[in-house]
Amino acid sequence: MSASVAKAEGAIFWLNTGAGEISAVASSLDEFRVRLGGDQVDEWFLPDLVGQAHQAGLRPENGQCFTYVTYPIFAEGKYEVSNIRVVSSREHFSLSGNLHKQIAQLPDGSKVRVTVGP
Repeated sequence: MSASVAKAEGAIFWLNTGAGEISAVASSLDEFRVRLGGDQVDEWFLPDLVGQAHQAGLRPENGQCFTYVTYPIFAEGKYEVSNIRVVSSREHFSLSGNLHKQIAQLPDGSKVRVTVGP
């Protein structure tokens, strides 16, 4: 649902696929590791939600990750177990990127209709 990305010069960026945002979070891997020990880790990794998902039997295997049924960028998209599923990582990042690309230029509060095709 989110990922960290390291740039060649050492900076670490956080990719929030739920909101379609990427932001710099550390200037080096060492700084990123330190930040993992702080409060930010709860926002980044949602450990309570992951724990609830595991209790509900949702456990990604290699090459899989959690994804949203309804993305949190939409008012109906909640950070709760009933709104997540396990899918291939490729599917998650492909769908996430496609969705955010399509809605990137819309003003906040816009009404959209999402249709899923083959």
